[in-house]
Amino acid sequence: MVAVRDKGWSANVDLPFDARAAGAAREVLRGLLLAWGHDRQTDDAVLVVSELVTNAVQHAGERGQLRLALRVTGEVLRLELADGSSVQPVAREIVDSDERGRGMHIVDQLTARWGVETHGDGKRVWVELD
Repeated sequence: MVAVRDKGWSANVDLPFDARAAGAAREVLRGLLLAWGHDRQTDDAVLVVSELVTNAVQHAGERGQLRLALRVTGEVLRLELADGSSVQPVAREIVDSDERGRGMHIVDQLTARWGVETHGDGKRVWVELD
């Protein structure tokens, strides 16, 4: 679903809760940002959403649906990913030999702000790119 508002653009997208989710999120995000004429942040946003969705699929278990919310207001792009797990994302200590575990460090470096909000049946991880 895509909604147009006076002060920006927004969309909510349900994603499959499986290995296809990250690819689906990247495709939807890239297409919407291009359609909205807000494509200067596309590469960073696509990498960030891929990391968030991959984390959710790997760590949230079989806890329901993934929902991606996108909002552009002025120059700020806000992405929110809701899942059914209360497990919080953690930026682990990076060891050079690690092949995994860098996702939240990437998110932290590419976004202006990010955080987590818990709700009754899970959490919402949000990020903002300026």
